[in-house]
Amino acid sequence: MPRKWLALALAIVIAAGVLGILGSRGGSSPAQEAPVQEEPGALEPVTAGNAEELLDKLTTEQKVGQLFFVRPEALDPNRTPEEAEDPAGPGVTQADPALQNTLQQYPVGGFVLFGKNLESPDQLSQLMATLSRNAAVPLLFSVEEEGGTATQVAGRPGFSVPTLESLADIGATGDPAQAKAAGLTLGGYLKDLGFQLDLAPVADVHTGDGTALLGDRAFLGSPEQAAMMISATVEGFHQAGMACTLKHFPGYGDAVQDDPSNYATTDKTWEEMRTCELYPFQAGMASGADAVMVAHITTPNATEDGLPASLSYEMITQKLRGELRFQRVVITDSLSDPAITQRYEPGHAALLAFQAGADVLLLPQDLEAAYGAILTAVQEGAISQERLDASALRILHLKEVYGLL
Repeated sequence: MPRKWLALALAIVIAAGVLGILGSRGGSSPAQEAPVQEEPGALEPVTAGNAEELLDKLTTEQKVGQLFFVRPEALDPNRTPEEAEDPAGPGVTQADPALQNTLQQYPVGGFVLFGKNLESPDQLSQLMATLSRNAAVPLLFSVEEEGGTATQVAGRPGFSVPTLESLADIGATGDPAQAKAAGLTLGGYLKDLGFQLDLAPVADVHTGDGTALLGDRAFLGSPEQAAMMISATVEGFHQAGMACTLKHFPGYGDAVQDDPSNYATTDKTWEEMRTCELYPFQAGMASGADAVMVAHITTPNATEDGLPASLSYEMITQKLRGELRFQRVVITDSLSDPAITQRYEPGHAALLAFQAGADVLLLPQDLEAAYGAILTAVQEGAISQERLDASALRILHLKEVYGLL
């Protein structure tokens, strides 16, 4: 895909007093927020050539911002963090001045849009355009569109896009051409709508009790067949010009979960995973998948730290990056998941995930607290500038590959 060189760079420097308000918004009320009198002016970037050159021009605050992909609701100062992350709550469909103001204050790297943010292609285009005008670094827009019933766009009123069978149904055919066609179809209409990244496909393997966790979201068949289908799906996404994400590493497979507020757990050893759950992930990585999403799944017989994979240095840095040699973007599963929020404060969860080796900290329960925890850790030396730069550069490279830089 040809690269489009756009003028980019710094426009704002976070005011000296910002560190004092980086704590949770949960304890504040709308009355405490400074009133927004008028719509903020669009940020004016300066010229930057590519990812490396742009990285050199970013402030530490902007580099930290790149790590966070959030819902639009997370930037609404009139919502508590709990309200912002409530899937059943009202969705932001247009970026009002208050939200634009918050985006300039917390320069996130991207957005995850859900069905409640989508009314029509024109409305979606306007929402993306308004958010983009208020970002000094181009935003990456992502969505979770898997096919079947696991969609945010397909089947939604106002959007005339193809509907697909579930991955389970496609996998049952044993035909990789159908898997490639699915990736091409999904990627094609998402790109036309302005998205750059799909948080799909599901690379899990249907085995044992894990089937109940996956439903029809994963390809049916043996690990080898699932690997073949995943590889073809990735090819389809890339042919459409869409980035894709393998999930949910290291794979649900035989994992069980007795309650949504508890971690899913698998008793398999790492060696056992390598002969089953990891096959589709390795095939997708070999086909050039742009990102891997790490799940909130504990693996007591594969790691020793007792942490879910999403917060585990052993699983992310030593195994995913080290043994499996994956060097592209690592994304956590949602950090607003009850399994995480009932055990960790938002800032602590973000810090653990980043120290474990994740690049994108997805949907933190409280953006201000999570952003503040990472920024403070960098400023105090607990996180090195080199470590921050490594993740920010991976994210900028992804944006560059898909025409945003």
